Amino acid sequence: MSYKSTSAWIAACVAVALLAGCGGGGGGGGGGGLAGFPLPVAGPVTLSGTATYESVPNPSGTLAYANAAPKPVRGAMVEVLNAATSAQLATATTDDTGAYAVSVPANTMIAVRVKAQLVRSGPGASWDVTVRDNTRSGGLYTMQSPAFSSGAVALVRDLYAPSGWGGSSYTEDRVAAPFAILDTVYTAMQKVASVAPATAFPVLRVFWSPNNAPSSGSIAAGQIGTTFFVDRGGNGREIYVLGKEDVDTDEYDTSVIAHEWGHYYQSSFSRDDSMGGDHSQSQRTDRRLAFSEGWGNAWSGIALGRRNYVDSAGAQQASARESINIDLSAGAATVPGWYRETSIQSIFWNLNQQVGFKPIHDTLTGFQFRSGAAVTSIHPFSAAFNATAPGSAPALAALLGGQSINATDNDPFGGAETNDGGIPVTIPMYRVATVGGAVTQTCVSNDAGTGNKLGNFSYVRFSAPANRSYQIVVNGGPPGSNPDFDIFRGGLIARTGNTVSLSAGEYVLAVTDLSSLDACFNVYVSIQ
Repeated sequence: MSYKSTSAWIAACVAVALLAGCGGGGGGGGGGGLAGFPLPVAGPVTLSGTATYESVPNPSGTLAYANAAPKPVRGAMVEVLNAATSAQLATATTDDTGAYAVSVPANTMIAVRVKAQLVRSGPGASWDVTVRDNTRSGGLYTMQSPAFSSGAVALVRDLYAPSGWGGSSYTEDRVAAPFAILDTVYTAMQKVASVAPATAFPVLRVFWSPNNAPSSGSIAAGQIGTTFFVDRGGNGREIYVLGKEDVDTDEYDTSVIAHEWGHYYQSSFSRDDSMGGDHSQSQRTDRRLAFSEGWGNAWSGIALGRRNYVDSAGAQQASARESINIDLSAGAATVPGWYRETSIQSIFWNLNQQVGFKPIHDTLTGFQFRSGAAVTSIHPFSAAFNATAPGSAPALAALLGGQSINATDNDPFGGAETNDGGIPVTIPMYRVATVGGAVTQTCVSNDAGTGNKLGNFSYVRFSAPANRSYQIVVNGGPPGSNPDFDIFRGGLIARTGNTVSLSAGEYVLAVTDLSSLDACFNVYVSIQ
């Protein structure tokens, strides 16, 4: 932690010293002052200042420490504490320049603390965001000034959080890191608030530590695997951020932080059916994963106002081989389609450039996209977008066509799609089962990889005619196969067995083989 004094603060110190000198012990009692007149009691004084942090830019994939510069700590909580008792004397929130101002008792030893916390209540947008240390019991990051006297006249106290970079390695505490993360979250929320000013953002806790490494194990020990978002249901929404020097640090990789916040946005206001897992720009992936990761990448550019997605890694956070620099405006150069996150990110990024963020936001948060049976992917987004913003439909249609995606029928189930990505079993995008009718055959493939790749899941839609219990049977695969399925309508529907209670309406089954075989299964849905 660090702070800096300003000329205004120095002048205030001199003034206090001079005033104290005037109160000498003259004769006649009264403790000083003119005979017969008591000393006046000093009223509150104004304490103001600016909170900043050292920001390290990442223009093209590696951290540029030589170009580090101060940036304001925006929207953060400020506390003034009694230095002797730690009692809270005043609070404030920094503005967009990092400035704060409070009234404090005169002639009191105090300290100023800036929390890595954003708190705001209505009217307008509201939020509560904290940056914490997962390796120290979730403690909240702060920076704090040394104790000083408030004196008797207005004074200034600035606080500055340095990066801790010593020229070739980190040699001091990395005080700026939590505030850099906080500022990226602040930027993301401001983008949403610009089109939806009354947004109530759910509580978000972000966990960062210099010990957070890309290894599996104990989160409390920093073994977080990667930077990621998780929705823990009743236990809240969280983002974990890598911080291991010379391996992978993400506090200054604003694209990475904004990407994960994009998943927080989906969880909070929209819908995300993705199964997650490993993926890359070059892979053909399941439609849900491609949509989710493509959205996250594009959102980073939309929120931050930049065209490229960057992620530093390696020695001194500057390994050209390990770092990432992606042009968000360019789609997939080969094999484009609804199964490529590269295609999806270019569609979202360019759509925002052409029509702005509001119609995108209105679509993602609207009833049609959130409540439909079709799993989250580009086809149901296209259908919902065209209904939400018909005047912008031609712009989206051109972008879809440029990535070999056919949504001309405005069908959330992609009935007009013919691009199979080289895996024939993926078309049609949804097969149809009839409740109580004949079995429906559906096939899965691992030609593009396993787990979350194109062809790993086959999708079957059916219509439940009434509010009843339904039995779903998936069988008939080759020896060694292990079929499984999930049910979707407005998101994943919980189940404990093959019999599930459903209300009348349309549903989708996502069928897969847990043994990762190329297999064909029989699907049968019946009323119980």
